[in-house]
Amino acid sequence: EDQKEDLGQEMSKKRPRETPNYFVSIPITDDQILDRIEDVQELIFTKEPDLLRALLPVQTMHLTIIVAHLGTEEEVKKAVLALKQSKTKVEAILQGKDLHMTFHGIGQFNNQVIYVKMLEEDQKTLSRIAEAVEECFNAMHLDISGSKDFKPHLTFLKLSKAPRLKRRGFRKICSALYKEYEDSYFGTEVFSQIDLCAMHKKKQESGYYYCECSIHVGSGGMEESKEQ
Repeated sequence: EDQKEDLGQEMSKKRPRETPNYFVSIPITDDQILDRIEDVQELIFTKEPDLLRALLPVQTMHLTIIVAHLGTEEEVKKAVLALKQSKTKVEAILQGKDLHMTFHGIGQFNNQVIYVKMLEEDQKTLSRIAEAVEECFNAMHLDISGSKDFKPHLTFLKLSKAPRLKRRGFRKICSALYKEYEDSYFGTEVFSQIDLCAMHKKKQESGYYYCECSIHVGSGGMEESKEQ
């Protein structure tokens, strides 16, 4: 019991410090995908206007690879370096081929998070890429302990974004709100970039997250590497 209590205290001492404040992600910029997501969001909004606050702006659409807690400027610099170092590994996995990420259908976590699904067969290579990035961050001893298993999905609605709704007893998002799109094709994004983004810094003009660093990979990344 004593040990348990010590552990509990240890945990509570540690916890506040380690909330992730950065994430490594793949931006989604394909117009067809973003337009389809807006269509679904509009449909949900017309059926349930209260959910407006729970919708995520399409300008922020991304696949999260890892989340990190970077407490100092030094750690941010290390993370930038880790991302740059991962480029060679990512290029080796791609072998000069384009990676197509196809989005099809809608899924949910606990009826509280609604997302667009990615085709299973496109996920294998992406999972290897995510692993490569993770290795580079671990090699720099950065805190990525908040990261979950990599499951590529495009979140476009989150109940947690609208805490007031929860207080009013709104605990579940009914699938009837988006059933017209439940098995729809959303589009295909060609993988070309990985970003290190700050969660809490002011977003860019475009509406996308503040980026500390981006690497360009695949066929689009070649010219950029030459310039460097």
